[in-house]
Amino acid sequence: MNASFAYFRPGLLAALLVSVLAACATLPPPTSELAAAQQAVARAGQADADQYASAAIARARDELSRAQAAMAAGRDADARGLANLAAADADLAHARSRAASLVADVRQREAEIAGLRQRLQLPADEAPGEALVAELADAAGGEDTAAVPADPAALAGRLQAMDADPRFAGAAAYERLRAQQALDAATAARGKARDAALAVAARRVATAGLAARGELVAGQLGMLDRTRTELLLEASRQDAERARQEAERLRLQAQIQAEEAARLRASVDAEASARQQAEEVLGDVASAQAAKLAAAREKEAALARQEAELLAGGKLPPSRSAAGGEVFTLAGDAFASGSARLSGGASASLRALAAYLGQSKAAIRVDAYTDSQGEEDANLALSRRRAEAVRQALVAGGVAAGRIQAEGRGEADPVADNTTAIGRARNRRVEIAVSQK
Repeated sequence: MNASFAYFRPGLLAALLVSVLAACATLPPPTSELAAAQQAVARAGQADADQYASAAIARARDELSRAQAAMAAGRDADARGLANLAAADADLAHARSRAASLVADVRQREAEIAGLRQRLQLPADEAPGEALVAELADAAGGEDTAAVPADPAALAGRLQAMDADPRFAGAAAYERLRAQQALDAATAARGKARDAALAVAARRVATAGLAARGELVAGQLGMLDRTRTELLLEASRQDAERARQEAERLRLQAQIQAEEAARLRASVDAEASARQQAEEVLGDVASAQAAKLAAAREKEAALARQEAELLAGGKLPPSRSAAGGEVFTLAGDAFASGSARLSGGASASLRALAAYLGQSKAAIRVDAYTDSQGEEDANLALSRRRAEAVRQALVAGGVAAGRIQAEGRGEADPVADNTTAIGRARNRRVEIAVSQK
């Protein structure tokens, strides 16, 4: 051995030891790791992890408790390792819970679509992406990661397989990055720290796999939702067509019975008593047929409303029957105070109303009102702008402009007491009167 090297070796080792101890001493307390673990555990709990990933969330809570105790005792290194493990377990529990929820939602949509296709007498359609959904279901309900020894080579192989699978291109990029970082840290670790780092890496790799498959299944769920909406619209159209056919059948039946009634009246004209009895019988028949016809028309109108709401993605405004037609009312919150700009909810309601009225030739009158607060002339001008805004929204929705008459009425015709806030809110309204649909 070189004498000069032998002389300096003990001093060199001592210097290295002092340097390592100094580096460890400069590490800050693991407060950020504990905070991250607490947030991850809370997020998993809110995602029903106790139901879908009970072992992982229970383990995460235990590890978090032990990390807090270790920090209180001044064992920062132990506290940091336990906090990192708690966060990894909590993220895994959250990923499993979300995966189980996605699988359940997909199964429900598939069942709803199958029922709608059967109702519409359409051939059964094979569920798209069933293999991926099965993979996600297996991964969500698979064996507990803590029970499987962590093998760096196996973990690296799983990440490489995901990178090579074209289905996962761009999916769960953040989770896969964290998994790779955890695996790199485990590979570089030594001694007792290596086992803890491998445990974290195993959970991060499992979480990445669940997240990647979950993103793809979430996309499939969106496609299933669109298919379900299309089938619901078709079912609504078919129901409306059946209702129209039934109304026409009842109308023809009523016409035939009315003609028969006229012949009966002519034949019993000679005898007053016989005529009276016949009128009573015919009156009962006519009342029954009129009731059936009214019910059929009411059902047709209800189905037309439902179809309009589905197409427009909004609810029709509240309505009431009036002489010669129907009156729809937009409440005071349809506009911001002093503004003639429609709110989002009011715009959606008017799109649905335009879809409902679009195919008819009914005359439409739009009357806008204000409460008595402020100057009368200013209120009248504001009501005119609001009436015109509603008219333009209906025209944009497909209603012919020539059918619509719009007028601002200002403070006229209050329907409630203007001295109370509730009364003023009722008076701030827009009434859309449809003469006959």
